[in-house]
Amino acid sequence: MFEKISIKDIRFFQKLRDVRLRLFLSVLIVYAYFINGFNSPNEGTRLALIMAIVEQHSFKINDYMEWTWWIDYSEYPPGSGNYYSDKGPGLSFLGIPFYFIGKFVAYELYSDTLLINGTLASFIVVCGSIFTALSVVVVFELCKLFKISENISLITALSYAFGTIAFVYGKTFFAHGTSAFLLISAAYLTVHYFQNGREDGTKVFLAGLALGYSVCIDYQNLLALPPILAFYVFKRDFRKLLLFLVSYTACLGLLAWYHYAAFGSPFSTPYNYTGTYGDVQSTQAFSYPIYLGLFGLLFSTYRGLFYLSPFLLFGVYGFVLFFKRYKHEAIWFASTFLLMLFVLSVYIVWHGGGAYGPRLLLSVIPFLVVPIGILLDTPNIANNRWFKVLFFATLAYSVFAIATGAVTDPVPYLWIQNPFLEYNLSLLIEGNLDSALFKYFSPYTIIFVPLLLLLVNLRQIHLLKLKKGLLNTINAFR
Repeated sequence: MFEKISIKDIRFFQKLRDVRLRLFLSVLIVYAYFINGFNSPNEGTRLALIMAIVEQHSFKINDYMEWTWWIDYSEYPPGSGNYYSDKGPGLSFLGIPFYFIGKFVAYELYSDTLLINGTLASFIVVCGSIFTALSVVVVFELCKLFKISENISLITALSYAFGTIAFVYGKTFFAHGTSAFLLISAAYLTVHYFQNGREDGTKVFLAGLALGYSVCIDYQNLLALPPILAFYVFKRDFRKLLLFLVSYTACLGLLAWYHYAAFGSPFSTPYNYTGTYGDVQSTQAFSYPIYLGLFGLLFSTYRGLFYLSPFLLFGVYGFVLFFKRYKHEAIWFASTFLLMLFVLSVYIVWHGGGAYGPRLLLSVIPFLVVPIGILLDTPNIANNRWFKVLFFATLAYSVFAIATGAVTDPVPYLWIQNPFLEYNLSLLIEGNLDSALFKYFSPYTIIFVPLLLLLVNLRQIHLLKLKKGLLNTINAFR
């Protein structure tokens, strides 16, 4: 009379069995828990552009300058009193739907302007959190594409999510997490195309869109183009290279249109008219001593990548194994990381201003993380006791050092020479967490983080066991 109920009939649990969904939700929940509105004018100027577009159908942010703190803005023509965001418009475009949602919620719940603005800012930040969390999933999928086991791929992705500055900026509306998503997505789509018989040209087209739109978000992502072009040349697939360039150029066309509409020329960027930083965007800005820039970005206590995330050093050896298995891909990934590193090393603001870690490098950190997955998936290395001790010790330190900045203040003052030890660690010890939920609802809400994380990360076998008894009971009564 009645059909038995099967675990397959419960769609919610079916979806939770997808490790990609569990991974995405886990990372997003942690990132979102520590959202506390905006921390800098870098984020504020992007929101000002969103508000100008939605409320006034204009790119001028004259009525929203308070969000820029009168720091991050451009004035065109100079001295005219017409102000614009001094950042690429791409992230603001992506944030528009989140603004509509935030505006609806804010005005439904509050009448106080301060609370409305705080709610708007928090909803906008969720946009950055989502795309950064998606970059973690793409790292996971890319590792699997390189024949790395699912467990090691998961460890690698989680290491990137919480052991690098992806965690720090995944709870902000800075461009870097979204840039990382777009760059590593372009890599995933391209590798997928070449590993699956070169049949689906759609992936090449989407790869071009991803890489092209990354430039709309952050101009420095132009540096990711030469390595991927060289990869296509190595593969001798010139027809698909043309397809890639068509979609890539279409995105640059969108950016050129914005430049023309705001600054009178498709080749004029907001940095040509910046109101605060003077000539830092001119060619003279790339004159910093390279050895000082390299040390500062990689090893210094001020912004050192390997100081905060020493487990990433294993990526150097990982590239050796990567090269042996996938020669062209290894050259491409290494070139992408090194090109960005060397150019930023001679940039006079290589440190990124007030920041926790080398934020300008975040977009290419996934290219260093993937080779670590290959290293961990090499049995004669990964099974070595001393290797495991050293790797997981450095990973534990990395997670702690990164979390210290992420859960307190992701934008410490520019002049602090060792933000981790001199500033953020003190905030952590004092319990001064940068979380709206923690501050404004109840300190006890922090217990929901591990509980929700546990929920979405239930292993499939445990989930099946959990439901099996209940389903058997229901079926017995039926």
